[in-house]
Amino acid sequence: MTAQERRKVLIVEDETDFRDMLRHVLEHAGYQVAAAGNGEDGLGLYRQTLPDVVILDVNLPDMSGFDICRKIREDGPRSETPILMCTVRSEVSGVAEGLGLGATDYVLKPFQVSDLLERLSRALQRKDGREK
Repeated sequence: MTAQERRKVLIVEDETDFRDMLRHVLEHAGYQVAAAGNGEDGLGLYRQTLPDVVILDVNLPDMSGFDICRKIREDGPRSETPILMCTVRSEVSGVAEGLGLGATDYVLKPFQVSDLLERLSRALQRKDGREK
């Protein structure tokens, strides 16, 4: 069992095909994955599964990823959970806002799978206090 197999990732992404692709990639890399298609369900899964890291789309149908990030940071239950924000390249201006709200890192769509996995690994290492 690899370290990733013990790690739980929550994906909050409204685009079904993209969410399914992320799930497949992360499960193939050995992570346990939970996924939600909107913010309300995402917050519920966050509280239920207590993931080790959250991959959060900025634009969701019912609330913004920024709102979800803020709620996780303010309400917990594990407010230190790393959060990777996903945004499309045309919305780069929101990156600073997400980081200001406590996001750990961001990933610009479209991205290389290797970049996502590296950012995910770094976020978990920082959480564990083993920053490179």
